[in-house]
Amino acid sequence: MTLLTKSKFMAGLQCPRLLWFTNKKELPGITISDQHKFNQGSLFEQQAYKLFPEATNLQGLEFKDNIIKTREAIKNKQIIFEAGIFHENYYIRADVLDVKNNNLYEIKSTTQSKKHHIPDLAFQKFVLEKEGVKIDRCFIIHLNKEYQKNGDLNPKELCTVEEVTEEVNYLKDVESHAQKAFKVMSLEEAPEIVISKGCRNPYECPLKKTCWSILPENNVLQLKNWRVYWDLFNQDIVDMKDIPEGLKLSPKDEVIRNGAIENKSQINKEVISQFLDSLNFPLYHFDFETFDTAVPIYDKSKPYQKIPFQYSLHIQHEDGKLEHFEYLATGEEDPRIKLLETLREQIQGKGDVIVFNKSFEISVLTKLSEDFPEHAEWIREVIERIIDLATPFQNFDYYDPSQKGSYSIKKVLPALTGKGYSDLEIGNGADASALYFYTHIVKDIDKDIREDLLKYCCLDTEGMVWIVDKLKEIVK
Repeated sequence: MTLLTKSKFMAGLQCPRLLWFTNKKELPGITISDQHKFNQGSLFEQQAYKLFPEATNLQGLEFKDNIIKTREAIKNKQIIFEAGIFHENYYIRADVLDVKNNNLYEIKSTTQSKKHHIPDLAFQKFVLEKEGVKIDRCFIIHLNKEYQKNGDLNPKELCTVEEVTEEVNYLKDVESHAQKAFKVMSLEEAPEIVISKGCRNPYECPLKKTCWSILPENNVLQLKNWRVYWDLFNQDIVDMKDIPEGLKLSPKDEVIRNGAIENKSQINKEVISQFLDSLNFPLYHFDFETFDTAVPIYDKSKPYQKIPFQYSLHIQHEDGKLEHFEYLATGEEDPRIKLLETLREQIQGKGDVIVFNKSFEISVLTKLSEDFPEHAEWIREVIERIIDLATPFQNFDYYDPSQKGSYSIKKVLPALTGKGYSDLEIGNGADASALYFYTHIVKDIDKDIREDLLKYCCLDTEGMVWIVDKLKEIVK
């Protein structure tokens, strides 16, 4: 028997092809950073359950046992965690079902309710009412983004309970979408690839990389103006070379198109020279690594607050001398305190602090100054010295077609220097964050990855040194 669950129903709303592969259990494996997100949802769920101390918890029960116990609890008018409802070809597990008051709650580890949460609840309500369980009111329990941990966690303050009954009742097409889903799941072969905004909404589809591999190497979806590129795509103008010559593009998109058509780097030497001439040596190339959790684990922290646990600092002197400093917390205590004490001694000076995409470092430093005001003065001075090395690339004063429309350091570094992250065990910040969390804080992975973390963060700042040197060569 093919069952339509709420996860399959939601997959079908995003993309029929995603639903088909979900039903076949043939989706690509998830990354450790994806698993971390799922784990955070489970941890928040446990805090939300504390709002209902009298509830019957059916978590962990197998399919049949869960359904039997759910029916008993419904007869007894109880509040139920993980209520399992099986009706014809439908099956759901409701986060919180309050039978006595006819209330349905969905727990979401986000800091606000979102548009796609509504059909999730609407499908559950639809199945419950088919089974004869009346639902009068629907709620989303999400994180209170303003909650700051100080001492023991307070679930009532951590959680926000938001009623969304009106929004849920407004959806009248649940059954028609369900019937479409059954048809898709019955297909012998996967539906054809349809590339659309749904590939990234409400989540990036796990099939996106595979589906988008059919696109030309230089395709219009690499442009920066999304309105323009979707308009072109919907007119079947997919390859960059097929963009009509008379079409007015933004200056950045003109650079991307020219790079693709000419198959060579696009360089504004005058602007890059001005940028380089404005730099004040010594240059303090700096990068943070952070992790975040839905439920704050340290005092003076909020849901999903970026907690820095590591940094790398390369000091580049005008005569070519290079110094390297680094810090990686042990995980035994709040990493911010010792990190700040160590960083203060190493980053103070008169040269520019070079970062790549400054909004991240500035936001982390600003929050640190708020949470630890004894460090606020020197942090403010560091922020005033920050220069964003991403600027020439964000403005497309340098662009290579191998960047495929991106100006991230992961694309810029190999495009400019021929060096990159492919040889490292850790290749991106999201994985670095999750690996640190599970090896140093949770400590449920045996492998010691400290050396891999140090190599990854080191490359971020050493790579910035290489970028500056290469830009100097280009404008000579």
